[in-house]
Amino acid sequence: MVNRKFVNNVSKVRRMPVMAYSFESIAQLDHSKEFARLHQKFNQFNPFKVLRVDQFEIRHSNVLAWLLDPNENHQLGSFFIKKLLSRLVTRVENEEKIEGSDWFTYLYASFSDVEVFREVKTDTNRFIDLLVVVPSLKLVIVIENKFHSNESSGQLEDYLTYTRNRFGADGYSIVPIFLTLTSDTPSYPDYWIVDYHDVLEIIKLHIELHKEAISDSVYEFLVYYTAILKEQLVQDEESIQLALDIYQANKAAIDVVFLSQHSELLRQPRYQKVLEQIGTSTEKQQLVLKQIYEKKKQTIDFIFKMGSNVLREAFLTFVKIEDIPEGTYKVHIQVPNFILPEWQDFAEVIGEPEQGYWLGHGLIIWFERTWDERLKVNVEVGPTPFEKRIKLLTALENQGIQIRPSAKLEGKKYTKIFTKTTVISDWANKQEIVEGMESLYHDTDIKSLFKRIALAIENMDVEMEQKDQLERIIYQANQVIDKIPEDAFIKFAQVYDIPEDNFHIQNRFASFLIPAFRELEKNYGNTREKWWWHNSTFTFWFERLKDDRLKLTLELGPLYADQRQAVIIALESMGLPFASKSKQQTARFTRIFSKSKVIKDWDDEEAIFNEMEELFKDQKNQSIIEMINKLIDNC
Repeated sequence: MVNRKFVNNVSKVRRMPVMAYSFESIAQLDHSKEFARLHQKFNQFNPFKVLRVDQFEIRHSNVLAWLLDPNENHQLGSFFIKKLLSRLVTRVENEEKIEGSDWFTYLYASFSDVEVFREVKTDTNRFIDLLVVVPSLKLVIVIENKFHSNESSGQLEDYLTYTRNRFGADGYSIVPIFLTLTSDTPSYPDYWIVDYHDVLEIIKLHIELHKEAISDSVYEFLVYYTAILKEQLVQDEESIQLALDIYQANKAAIDVVFLSQHSELLRQPRYQKVLEQIGTSTEKQQLVLKQIYEKKKQTIDFIFKMGSNVLREAFLTFVKIEDIPEGTYKVHIQVPNFILPEWQDFAEVIGEPEQGYWLGHGLIIWFERTWDERLKVNVEVGPTPFEKRIKLLTALENQGIQIRPSAKLEGKKYTKIFTKTTVISDWANKQEIVEGMESLYHDTDIKSLFKRIALAIENMDVEMEQKDQLERIIYQANQVIDKIPEDAFIKFAQVYDIPEDNFHIQNRFASFLIPAFRELEKNYGNTREKWWWHNSTFTFWFERLKDDRLKLTLELGPLYADQRQAVIIALESMGLPFASKSKQQTARFTRIFSKSKVIKDWDDEEAIFNEMEELFKDQKNQSIIEMINKLIDNC
C-alpha cells in the first residue's frame, strides 16, 4: 500500500524550485516492493521503539543493571551474572587473563548479596556505566558499555584506577569488562572483552530453559528486548541483499535523504556532489527531506549502511584481483572472509567444523575494521572434531606457530593463529582499503604462515597415510595375498636392463625405475619423504588387482615443492597436461600414466611377461618417457 503521507511530502518538494537531483527518485522508493518489504521488517511493534530507548546506550545500561541483580523482579536469579562471567572465560580473546582467577568459585556462588550501581562518579568526574559489587566473594565487576559509541581518551584506565583505589585495599578482585556491539578491542589491555551477541544468547537461553516459570510480563519484556538486540546484531542475508538491491537502484535518492540529515559525513570527498546538491535546496525542501527521513529512518539508515559500505566493496575488488573463486569467500558487511582455495584439499585431514562456522572449513581468514581505525587480518583454527583439532594445533606448533596451552583443552573451539594490522587513513577511500588488503595478504609474515600451515597439514597427512598403510599391512598379513609373479617381472627387468637396486617386488606390487629417473635426481633431488623403496623423481609399478587385472602406473613423486613445480612446468610445455590440484604447494603424488589388462591365467608367467611388455610399450607411455628424457637434455 502506498504511504500517502510519504508521497504528499514528496509532492510538496516537487512544487518547489527544481534542484539538480530528482525528487521523483525519492518517490519511487515508496513504490518499490523491496523497500516496502524491508521497511516492514523494521516497522514491527516494539515498546522499546515506541519509547525511543532502543538506540540509547544509557537505556541499555539500565536493562543490564536490572538483569545483573539477582534480587530484581526478572525471575532470572543469578542466571545472567553467572552466564556473563562464564562467557568471559570461554572467549578466546580473554584466554591470557584466566590464570590466577578463581572462576569456579564465582560460577558456583549464590550472588545473593550483589549490589549494582549505575553512573558511578570517579575522581576525575567521569562516570562508570555499571559497577557490580559482590562482598561475599570480594569481587567487583566494572562494565564499560559501548552501544553505538566510542571510547574517550584515558577513559578505561581512569575507571580501573578509581576502582582499584576504592576496593583494592580491601582485597577485592576486580574484573573490568569492555562491552560493545561487535567485540571491539579495548585501548586498555586489562579489560575483558564481551559483546551484545553474548548478552543476546544468555537471555535467549534463559527464555528457552525457563519459559514456563517466567511471568508473562517479564517474558514479553525479554522477548521485545532480544528483538531490539537482534535488529542491531543479526543482519540476515535476505535483509542485506534487499538493502543492496534497493541502494543500487535508488542510490541518488538514498544518498540525498540520508546525507541531508548527517552533515558530518558530507565533508568526505566522495559525497562532494551530494553536498553541492543539498546546498542548493531551500529551507522548505530541507524540512521535507527531514520529514521523509524521520518517517523511515531505520530503513533508510540500514540501506545506506549496507549499500555504501566501502569495506564490502573493497573486498569484492580484492577477491577479483586475487582470483579467489566463488564458494571460498563471503562478502560479510563487517568481517568479509575467505579461505585459500587450496585449503579445500585439507578437509579430510583437519576435519569439518561445527555447522554454521564461517565457510564450513576448519581454517578461516577474515578482514575487519578495528576500533582504532586500522584494517586487520585474522587467521583462525575453528571448531573441528576435538581429536583432529588437537593434532592440527600440535602440528602447527611443530612448525613454529605459537599456540596457547589452553587452546588444546577439550571444549575450546576457536584459536587465532595470526593477526596483523595496517593503517587506513581514509575509510571512505575504497582504493586505499583494497591496497591495505593486498598489503596484508602479501605480507611476508602471512605468506610464511600459509607455508607452515601447509607443512603442518602435509605432516598430518603423511601420518594418516602411514597409519593406513600399517593397517593395510596388518590386514594383508591375515589374508591370502595374490602375489605378482616374480619370475615374469624379473624377466621384464632383464629385458629392459633394470638393475636389481632399481626394482622392488613385494606381494601384489613390483616397482621399478628407468635410468632417466635416477639421472633427473641430479637436478631435481630426491623426494621429501619416503616413497616406495626408491625415493626418486618418478616411479613405475606393476600391480596385481583384485579383479585379475595387471596394471602399470607411472607417477611423479613428492619432490620438494619448487622442484616439483619445475618438473610440471617443463612437461606441460611439451604438451603433457596437469590438473591444477597437482600444481599446489602441498601436492605430493601425480599419476601421469596408468593402463591395465585382464590376465586369464596368473600361473602362465610367459603370458604375464608379454602383457607387461605390451603395457610398457603403450604409445602414450612411450611418449611420456620421451618427454622425461628431454628433461635431462634441458638440464
